[in-house]
Amino acid sequence: MAVSPPASASTAAAPVRGSRLFVVGVAAYVVLLLIARLTGRSWLDELAAFALVGVFLLPGLRRGSARAWTAWLATAALLVLLGARGNGHFALDVLPVVIDVALCAVFARTLARGREPLIARIIGVLEGHQRLALPRVAAYARALTLAWALLFGAQAVLLGALVVLARPGGVLATLGIASPLAIEGDAWHGYRQFGHLALVPAFLIAEYLFRRFWLRHVPHMPLPLFVGRLVRRWPALMRSFAEAER
Repeated sequence: MAVSPPASASTAAAPVRGSRLFVVGVAAYVVLLLIARLTGRSWLDELAAFALVGVFLLPGLRRGSARAWTAWLATAALLVLLGARGNGHFALDVLPVVIDVALCAVFARTLARGREPLIARIIGVLEGHQRLALPRVAAYARALTLAWALLFGAQAVLLGALVVLARPGGVLATLGIASPLAIEGDAWHGYRQFGHLALVPAFLIAEYLFRRFWLRHVPHMPLPLFVGRLVRRWPALMRSFAEAER
């Protein structure tokens, strides 16, 4: 029986194209954000926010998901509305909250009965599914998936509360109410753009140290080898994340 090389090549190349688009989208977000800060043009903030939303919706957009396209178009309409009302800065205020909620949902959905926890998927991609058969590894993967879901959920609640209560010129200010937890403008922008992101690498480091202790009976690959494997298998990892959203 003849095998169709073009179809096979197309299937194999799809995750690679997806990972390249992911990198391009993130790079576009960073560049637009920097230009917005240098020029003071608020519409570039909105465009940066739209680029990042597109990055997170990319797997669904590529497979034609109605929910992903609806969310993408709704985001575009909301950004246009905010810009027209002169409240474009709210886009970047709310964006981290939306991203944290989305990540929380991705991790939490894989904990449903009959589904494979997302961390278990990642272990399978990076280290092989046979590793999950080792003592306590599968249980740890499920617990870590829950921990990530709780982390992103808690951070979404915290950031949402800060947007309402502490953002200078934010929601309360537009309603004519004095903010009880007002934060200085520079401090607010620094936390919104970079401060809350530090929680993720801090959690990664803490989890790595705890894992080396809790699963000390299991061999662990050196960190440089792990990073190299992560880079090589990034397309497969992207595909695993896309499957987790279904």
